[in-house]
Amino acid sequence: MLIFAAILTTADVLVRKIFDWSFGGADEITGYIFAISTALAFAFATLQRAHVRIDALYLQLPRVIRPFLDILGFLLLGGFLTIVTERAYAVWLNSYESDSVSITPLVTPLAIPQGFWLIGLGLFMIVFVLMLLRLIVALFQRDWLRIAQLIGPRGIEEEVAEERAHARAELEREHAHNEQARLKRGS
Repeated sequence: MLIFAAILTTADVLVRKIFDWSFGGADEITGYIFAISTALAFAFATLQRAHVRIDALYLQLPRVIRPFLDILGFLLLGGFLTIVTERAYAVWLNSYESDSVSITPLVTPLAIPQGFWLIGLGLFMIVFVLMLLRLIVALFQRDWLRIAQLIGPRGIEEEVAEERAHARAELEREHAHNEQARLKRGS
């Protein structure tokens, strides 16, 4: 969606500059796309433990304290996005009930893009609740390693291992492609 938004914006800017004409609504469409893709990204970032954290102080603290900070950060993130989701629902419901449309040339029924935005936020809420349940189980089992794996920051070792795995897979794919090309030339 973001690549489409970038292409649409670029095309609109070029057409405006060269032909002094505009598609009309490109900025509106890209705004909707950005809001929807951002909402969808919340769930993905949560699953990948990719939300931005400042670990300078965190890494200096004793390991015993870190799981509690991880839990606190996770609950604060979930709490904040719960409030955002509740407000998004109120905005969507208001737009739906009053048949609100954008005040642009597209006259977009606002409930449509806001609905997709709300779906993205709802997906995050589902992911959050499922992860919270797994977190509660790990907490009752006092499985600190599992808690770190669920909601802790990604360590350098973990990121390096992931990059190595991606590089290895890419090398294998390239090797298979080269082998296939060599066999085709031989036939």
